[in-house]
Amino acid sequence: MKMIEPKLKKEFEFTEDQEYTLFQSSYDLYFNKTTIHFDDETSQIDTIYFNQCTFESVDFTKIHALDIVFKGCDLSNCVFNDASINRVQFLDCRMIGATFSDLKLKHVQFSNCQLKMSQFLNCNLDHVLFNDNQMAETYISFCKQKSIEIVRCSLDSLEVVETSLNNVDLSTNEIEQLIIQPTDLKGATVSEFQAYDILPLFGVSVTSN
Repeated sequence: MKMIEPKLKKEFEFTEDQEYTLFQSSYDLYFNKTTIHFDDETSQIDTIYFNQCTFESVDFTKIHALDIVFKGCDLSNCVFNDASINRVQFLDCRMIGATFSDLKLKHVQFSNCQLKMSQFLNCNLDHVLFNDNQMAETYISFCKQKSIEIVRCSLDSLEVVETSLNNVDLSTNEIEQLIIQPTDLKGATVSEFQAYDILPLFGVSVTSN
């Protein structure tokens, strides 16, 4: 799958503030170890690099994000709702309990993130890459996917509801106690080892004979 990375400028306006509030439209900024807040009218964040920043249960509702990198940030319990995320990377981020709902995600990468107990609800997933993440107890419901990859992730107790994993290769992931319907798993690829754990979910007994 070919991903388009965030298109960032070589030079940013650098801020050393320990706390910063993003207003209606914010762009071309670099933040380092900053606690980030949003103004009530914030609607667009564009071409920004967040390095080791803290978002304390920030509500991203109706905030459109374009060409953004979140590197080593704490986004736990943040809510992303009713907006679009395009050409965005989440790298080495803590995102426990984060909620993504009614979103369009296009060319978005989650890499080496803590996504335990996160939720993806009624999202459109178009070129979305999950690699090397902790995704235990993640809940994916009523999502539509055009092209996604899930690689080397821990998927313990992953629950998938009304979301097709057709053409998704799961074979490199750690999977235990997967909760999914056969219709959603149809067309996915699993390893021989994974099949021993997955087939009993559908009443199929596996023997070594």
